[in-house]
Amino acid sequence: MSVLLSLLLITIVAALVAAPLAVASRADIESAANPGRERLEREKTAALNAIREAQFDHAMGKLSEEDYASLRSFYERRALAALTELGAQPVVAELSPSCGTCGLDFTDDSEFCGGCGRSRLLSTF
Repeated sequence: MSVLLSLLLITIVAALVAAPLAVASRADIESAANPGRERLEREKTAALNAIREAQFDHAMGKLSEEDYASLRSFYERRALAALTELGAQPVVAELSPSCGTCGLDFTDDSEFCGGCGRSRLLSTF
């Protein structure tokens, strides 16, 4: 009798553990229905990350003003194109008055937190 109960308990636990693997997530269903959307989401994310990296490199003195402006313009166009194709309205982010990581207030012209170094742009997302 105890062997039967043990087997039943093991079966129930295995079913509970495997259940999330058997159910497709909503994102999986949407991406299967529209494979182009996943590509556009990746394009948008890559462009936004490239803008943040260029901003950081510029602040560190690795990029000249002209190179920074050129890169930023290029990646903004890519992100905007992906957003347009996704049907989303571009969001103009307001710069955060304080750091989302350490809470230190930004000065008016600062691009990075003086306390932890986090980008002010990252604090808005």
